[in-house]
Amino acid sequence: MQYDFVNELGYLGLSVRLKRLSDAMVHSGRQMYKSLDLDIEPNWFLIFRLLQKYNQLSVTEIAAKLHFSHPSIITMINKMETAGYLNSSVDKSDSRKTNFTLSKKAEENLPRFEEIWTAGTEGVRKLFPEENNFMDQLEALEIHYSQKDFKTRTLNELGNE
Repeated sequence: MQYDFVNELGYLGLSVRLKRLSDAMVHSGRQMYKSLDLDIEPNWFLIFRLLQKYNQLSVTEIAAKLHFSHPSIITMINKMETAGYLNSSVDKSDSRKTNFTLSKKAEENLPRFEEIWTAGTEGVRKLFPEENNFMDQLEALEIHYSQKDFKTRTLNELGNE
C-alpha cells in the first residue's frame, strides 16, 4: 500500500479518514448509478426510504429523522423534485409548511432502486469479517461522541474543563 500521511496521524486523522472514505463511496455510487443509466444521487436513498416508511414528511421532519441540517435536506429535496421523484404540497393545517411525497416516477422506479440498494448493502457488508462488529462499533462511537464532542474531550485533556 502507498504511504499515507493521514494514516500516520492515528486518531488525529480519524475525521479526515472518515471523510475520505465517505467521499470515495459517494463518488463510486455516482459512477455506479451513471453506469446503470439512472438519474439519482447516492444519498437520495435516505429520502426514498423515509417517504416509503412515513408517506409524507416536511423538510423539518426529514432533517430531524436524519440528524441533517435543513439546508442539506432542502438541497437534496430540490434536486429530487427537479428530477421528478417528489411531489410537494402545502400543509392544510399550516400554510408555512410544505410536505413531500414520492411521485409516480419514484414509485415506478423503487423496485429497481431496492434491488440496487440490496446489492450495495451486501457488497459493503462483505467488506467486514463476520466476527467484526463494525456497525456496533460505529454506533458506540456516535453515542460517545454525542455525549462529549471533540472540543469537550480536547479541553478535558488540556485540563481546561
